Amino acid sequence: MGARSRELLLLLAACALVFGESINKTVKKDKDADNLLDQYEDYEPAEYQEVLYNEDRPCPRDCICSVSQGYRQAKCSFLEIGTQKFGDDILDLVVENADPRYPINLDDFMFKKLGLHQVATVKIVNSTIGYIAPNAFHGVHDLYAVNLSNNNLKSLHPETFANNKKLLLLTLSNNPLKFPAAGSENYFLNASSVQELDVSYCNMQYITANTFKNMPGLMYLNVAGNNLSDMDPDTFKKLLDLEELDLSNNHIKSLPDDIFSENTELATLHLLKNPIDTVYGLQISDLLTLNAGQTNIKFVGPSMFNGMGLIANLNLSGNSIEKIHNQAFHKLVELNYLDLSYNNLDYMSSILIKENIELDIFKISNNPRLKHLPVEGFTCSSDQFNIYFFGASDCGLEEIYDNSLKTFSALSIIHLSNNKLTTINNTVFSHCPKLMEINLAYNMLTTLDPKLFAKNNELAKLNLQGNPLKVLSAEIFVHTPAMTWLDMSHAELTSLWKVDKNHPLTVLINLLFLNVSHNRITEIKQNELDNLNKLRTLDITNNPLACSRDFENLMTWLNNHTVLPTGNSANVANMARDGKDDDATYSWDFLTIKTCGTTVISHPVEPLSAVSDEEIWERIDKDTEGNFDLKNTLDDGKIPDDTNASADSKLIIDSTDEESDDVDPDDDEDEGDDDDDEDDSGEDYENDDIDLKYELINKTDSKSENTKKSEQQATEKVKIDIKLLDLYENSEPDVYVRTSTEEEHGHYSYLWPISIAILGALLLLIVIAKVVMMTCKSRTRQLRYNSAIIAAMSQPGRTKKDCGLVYQQLSEDLTGPATPKLSRYAPLHSVTVNASNMSYESSPFHHNNIVPEAV
Repeated sequence: MGARSRELLLLLAACALVFGESINKTVKKDKDADNLLDQYEDYEPAEYQEVLYNEDRPCPRDCICSVSQGYRQAKCSFLEIGTQKFGDDILDLVVENADPRYPINLDDFMFKKLGLHQVATVKIVNSTIGYIAPNAFHGVHDLYAVNLSNNNLKSLHPETFANNKKLLLLTLSNNPLKFPAAGSENYFLNASSVQELDVSYCNMQYITANTFKNMPGLMYLNVAGNNLSDMDPDTFKKLLDLEELDLSNNHIKSLPDDIFSENTELATLHLLKNPIDTVYGLQISDLLTLNAGQTNIKFVGPSMFNGMGLIANLNLSGNSIEKIHNQAFHKLVELNYLDLSYNNLDYMSSILIKENIELDIFKISNNPRLKHLPVEGFTCSSDQFNIYFFGASDCGLEEIYDNSLKTFSALSIIHLSNNKLTTINNTVFSHCPKLMEINLAYNMLTTLDPKLFAKNNELAKLNLQGNPLKVLSAEIFVHTPAMTWLDMSHAELTSLWKVDKNHPLTVLINLLFLNVSHNRITEIKQNELDNLNKLRTLDITNNPLACSRDFENLMTWLNNHTVLPTGNSANVANMARDGKDDDATYSWDFLTIKTCGTTVISHPVEPLSAVSDEEIWERIDKDTEGNFDLKNTLDDGKIPDDTNASADSKLIIDSTDEESDDVDPDDDEDEGDDDDDEDDSGEDYENDDIDLKYELINKTDSKSENTKKSEQQATEKVKIDIKLLDLYENSEPDVYVRTSTEEEHGHYSYLWPISIAILGALLLLIVIAKVVMMTCKSRTRQLRYNSAIIAAMSQPGRTKKDCGLVYQQLSEDLTGPATPKLSRYAPLHSVTVNASNMSYESSPFHHNNIVPEAV
């Protein structure tokens, strides 16, 4: 017994040991799972995160990772060491609109510690940077561009980018930075590789000779929007590669003559918005673009540009220039852009641009005192200029002479808007056969010569907006087959245009856009638009359009041709219904409702004839027999809507005297006294105040006086007679209406659909009842099975196995598939990537595989 007891004890101890180890393993798995969950609790749910393609690492918190133009990019709202770690393949870092309450501090080796040692571009904008350590960008050897705009950055260590040898683009605009003071030997930054530097709007007061000495590779320098008023003469002497310099919007009154003497590569100089009064003396031999607009230049002398003979683009707009010497631009033989707009010129010499034969764009707009262009045009040292754009808007022009444009044969675009032109001779534009766009908006033109554009076959865009045009002939567009854009809005037109009978059908066949809004047009006929098969946009807002058959035809035509309205608001000035404007989406249906009070009809409407009411009554009076041909009178062969005639009926005019005599005037008098009385033929009378009434009489192929016989023949084709009944000698003729027998029987046609619907409903009820009965039988059978089981189990000595087929049937119905064995604490799956939306899929549980335990 002792040996057996020891063996039993050893067996119990072994079992206890195995059981304890299993418990320890389970606890350990629980702890491991908790640690893994804690590791991922800092990250957002899977649907809000993205994963880099070749990095098995999720995007850091406060960031969104994506691919832009083939580069891996991370957009963040904050940067912080310790809580963020980026993948090695992030090339672009963007931080925008960070919370200003939490300034971003860029510590030493900041980007390397974040895992961004391979980043190529860093953009931190519209945020707040507390400070930038001297070595913040160290270790980032592939850095190409840095943008730190608008961050309230106050200082930057000169050696911040000393080790970034691949840095080319550096933008520091809109930061209150500190720069070396006047007379200081200090430099701003040591960044020899930077080629483009933007320090605009950085509160710079002065530029010393050493400010940019350690940035010799600069090709573009932007110091606009600072408080510069003076500069050292040697400021740019060490920038030998400088190509573009922007000094705009400063307080510079003058520049030293030799300040750019060493900048042989300088091609573009911006002096916009400086109180400088001359550029005379500047020696920039290779300068191509000079932007000297909105300065204090009042006079342009003959030698102002002596040291800049290669200028191609010259902007002198907005300077209030009063005088220009007639030879001021003669030495600028390469000039192809000249802007003299927004000045105060009152005269322009005909030889002003004589030597500028390469000129392409010539702007003199907004010189309201100019009044006139040269009578014989601008003289050219060659035969013709190459000018393709000429702008002379708002110059107070009262007349354009016949030869004012004779040397502009290459002209494509001309702007003459906001002048005082009342007429234009048909020879003005004949010198410019290549014109493609003409702007004559807001002048004083009341009419246009039909042959004004006779030589402008390439004209595609014409703007006549704001002219008091009253009538415009369609003949003016005969010679402009290429016209695609036409604006005649804000005028006084009462119709689109006057159409001549002999005008060709090719007028405006290529027109895409037409604007006739804000006119006095009351009617637009469909035949005025029949040739405009390519029309896609039509603006007819703010016109006193009247509701008519022509209007309905127009709406049908516009809908069928998918022409779009361009009204920005529902301002339809309907004179007949001067209602309030509705804030609704503008459409043709809306215009129709505003004009007619209902939507447009969906089917085409044929136009009404031109027969007046007077002519109709003249024809009636001339017929001594009291009958008239209604089809010839109304011309459209249609019964008015209030006749309620059948759509399948024919309109037949009965001019015989026999049926006219069948009507007894006394019967009409009696029926007028009693509305409920009806004659033997079932005739119904309208009210006495109606002028004309129509008698609709059913006729079979063989006439019969017996009403019963006509009812038996109702299946034959029905004809309708319209008879004019002279009921009283001194009263106006009345026409009475008698409905057809076929029409009466047609009222019972609705019985068939109703009968079919009732039968269908009964059939559906029968099917539902059948289903309910089957369900009840099934439940009864189930109850019977359960009762059998209970009865069998209640007998002594019986078991479940003895219940036979009854128990077996129930077990098959209730038992489901075996539950799969799942480890509740299995490790989390590795994070995978869904290529379609680049979102995280980190959940290890597949709940659709879990089923209840077997019964």
